[in-house]
Amino acid sequence: MKNLFALFLVNLFLIGNLSAQNIEKWIDSKKPLLFEKLYLHVDREFYSPGDKIWIKVYQVNGITHKLNSNFRNVFVQLVSETGKVITEHVLFSVNGQAHGEIVTENLESGMYTIRAYTSYLKNFGEEACFHKRIWISRTMNPANLFDNNQADYSKIDVSFFPESGNLVLNAVNTVAFKAIDAKGKGIYVSGKILNDRGDTISSFSTSFLGMGKLIMMPMEGDNYLATIDQVPGMKVRFEPANPNGICLNFKESRESLLFGVSANMKLENKPAFYFVASHKGFVLFYEKIEMNDFAESFKLSKSRFPKGISKISLLDTLLNPLAERLIFVDDGKDDMLKLQLNKREFKPREEVTINIEALLASADSIKSTLSMAVVNRNYLGTSGNSQNIKSYLLLDSDLKGAIESAASCFVNDGHISSAEKLDLLMMVQGWRSYFWDDIEQTETPPIVEWNDAGINIKGVVKKLFWEAPVPEAKVVLGPAGGNFLMIETTSDENGRFEFKQIYLRDSTQVMINAKTKNGGRNTRIILDPAFQKDSVIQVDSINQTTFNIEPHRKFAMDNYYRRMKEMGYNPEKGSILLTGIDVIEQRIPKEATQFRIYQNADKSLKITPNDYQYNNIFDYLDGKVAGLIVTGEQISIRGGGMPLFLIDGIEISDFPPGSGNVLKEIRALRMKEIDKIDILKSGGNLASFGSKGADGVIAIYRTTGDYTLNKEHYVWGRITERINGYQRIGKFYSPKYTIENINLPQPDFRPTLYWNPDVSLLNGKANLGFFTSDETSNYDVFIEGISKSGKICYGTTSFRVNKK
Repeated sequence: MKNLFALFLVNLFLIGNLSAQNIEKWIDSKKPLLFEKLYLHVDREFYSPGDKIWIKVYQVNGITHKLNSNFRNVFVQLVSETGKVITEHVLFSVNGQAHGEIVTENLESGMYTIRAYTSYLKNFGEEACFHKRIWISRTMNPANLFDNNQADYSKIDVSFFPESGNLVLNAVNTVAFKAIDAKGKGIYVSGKILNDRGDTISSFSTSFLGMGKLIMMPMEGDNYLATIDQVPGMKVRFEPANPNGICLNFKESRESLLFGVSANMKLENKPAFYFVASHKGFVLFYEKIEMNDFAESFKLSKSRFPKGISKISLLDTLLNPLAERLIFVDDGKDDMLKLQLNKREFKPREEVTINIEALLASADSIKSTLSMAVVNRNYLGTSGNSQNIKSYLLLDSDLKGAIESAASCFVNDGHISSAEKLDLLMMVQGWRSYFWDDIEQTETPPIVEWNDAGINIKGVVKKLFWEAPVPEAKVVLGPAGGNFLMIETTSDENGRFEFKQIYLRDSTQVMINAKTKNGGRNTRIILDPAFQKDSVIQVDSINQTTFNIEPHRKFAMDNYYRRMKEMGYNPEKGSILLTGIDVIEQRIPKEATQFRIYQNADKSLKITPNDYQYNNIFDYLDGKVAGLIVTGEQISIRGGGMPLFLIDGIEISDFPPGSGNVLKEIRALRMKEIDKIDILKSGGNLASFGSKGADGVIAIYRTTGDYTLNKEHYVWGRITERINGYQRIGKFYSPKYTIENINLPQPDFRPTLYWNPDVSLLNGKANLGFFTSDETSNYDVFIEGISKSGKICYGTTSFRVNKK
């Protein structure tokens, strides 16, 4: 008997030791994950056709949230409700940041999706791409749009989610639930949990966006269902309770995380299991727990968890899952940016100043730049901005599925705290929806896709009159828009050639020549598309990841009066052209100067065919404008510094930064490409440009024609094409009102008062200023960024503009 008992102890020791070895191997088997996230700060959510959508890109390490320290291509698309790609731009991300714009001219009313990705992210499916819904509206009469706050219970769905994944018999279970309407929006419901005999076991009601929770204890021999007070006859049946399961309960306190585990109280043998905490696929720690009673509780310090979503798993000794849930851990360090306005109420066309201070640890700082938007609150959703850098990086990008108003989860309301909202979301949205589980199962893509900066110009060289390839052909690229010297390569055995990591901006004309190995020109060149772009996106895949937004009455009213006043203003006469609502829908034809923000140029020059004889713009301008001086490579207005150059309303800056290529780029423009040149030198015109326009402005407007080589004069062995490169970076101009121009009759109803994608801090502080518009409304300020250590930096405040 003693021998048998000794053998039992040895076997028990071996099993326990083997179990410990197995979990260690299981942890070691988890591969390190290489993943990135892409977030776009978008200035607002509602637009009118003709508005610009301003964007700032943040490209970060998916685990640490540090900005990526490399150069990348970022693809930004505007997708219609049918999945059609309306516009697509390629932005050049430098050290994890880029910014650009999307033009909405001539777009139809409706909901659109801003979709952004990198070549690397596309390997992980649609969930890995960035999405944000916006609305573009031509609606003129607000009577056509009503805010319908009446709940529609004609078609609702109510789902229940046990906290541990399954109901556990003879144990106290916390069960979350969510009720949604036909559009997928959370809706208020109340109801009861009944057993087979009709006894009320528990009652419930929603507390946030259709979500809520209840407590119940399933008993042997009973089945359960839920009834909904608002929908008589609706019944939701529960799955039978598991007699061998474990309940996992969670609650967050100020400094600690409280966990409770409970089993079927009628079980004789209390279970033993592993408590495993993981974060983004990485195991933080594990503990073996042997229950001495049917319920146990313990406390863990928050310091053991990173900020954001972590996964708690209970595994049996064979590593089979017993219970699982997601938790959200907040470190108590909120927005990291302190914003201070000079006051809270302003008059129209009055200056606003704002002080920004970073609230970071002494070892941390913001080495990159922040982005800042100041917008009319009526151009956001009814509950405010539905998405920000904090809600996206901590929620949207880590959970599968569409989240309704993710940003509101971080706001404390009178009846429910932010922590309670987030925990409901973890129990409902996070139930089997942790995106990092999918990432773990995805084979790591080739690292070459991590470094894809630049444009690859490639194609094939073929013989002139048939399809045979030309191997070992000498292929020369250049010149291209006057921006770089010639580059040479040789085609392979299939006639294929490629020029890698070429940097082209905007629409650039390039010339490629190809000769045979013996120097002959009897070749033709066929180019591949510069980028493999999507023309249509699967609508279902977008809808599953992105929540819809709807326009509301306040937006419709503001948009209506704004368009009425802007379209009716005649800058020549200073009067209102439109006298009745009946003609509001008529559009004023726009010429090439549609991009301008000034009233009338001090000097306007229309280019005619007679002007094509000039070598470049500088030769043409010499002597044509009083006070404008052209001397060799220099140009000035009234003896000042170099003026600000605009092409189609976009500021021309150095690319790459510090290269001093502004004049070279302007000189490269051909006279045939230019429709009109405006010279601005008076104080009234220059006020809109701030300090940038202190030395004058030269605004160049291009024609819409294609000036590639005439196809009828084809040259053997040569091709000249326009290639769409990186988007030219636009400049947001906010008017600067002075005594001279504050009473100008030109209406100012900008929904976005201020946009700055490159706010720099000096010693952790910055001071910025801008002017209000004529629109009396509430305005919200949003500032976003990432610190050196990967801390999410976010700050918001608000003010009001009243009548004079």
